[in-house]
Amino acid sequence: MTKAYIVALVKFTNKDDFIAEYASKVANVFAPFGGQFLARTPEVTHHEGRSFDIHVIVEFPSLEKANEALESDEYQAIKKHRIGNSDTDYGTFLVVEGL
Repeated sequence: MTKAYIVALVKFTNKDDFIAEYASKVANVFAPFGGQFLARTPEVTHHEGRSFDIHVIVEFPSLEKANEALESDEYQAIKKHRIGNSDTDYGTFLVVEGL
């Protein structure tokens, strides 16, 4: 089975609410679907393009599990806090299938 990854590059509009209402809860939401955080950090070696406040990579056992996690009621309940407290036009949030 091919693994999948959520990649999120986030620019905060309200860091405190983003952390309190989204970031502090999302790992528990993703865990039942096999989601494991590989990276969640502001620290990167920046070579090109835009800079972000936080860089996240979450591994899932499959593309199906990643999408199930994102479509779950639990994720939908906190998603608004990610969208409402970050610049979604500036940032990136995607699911990519591994090799």
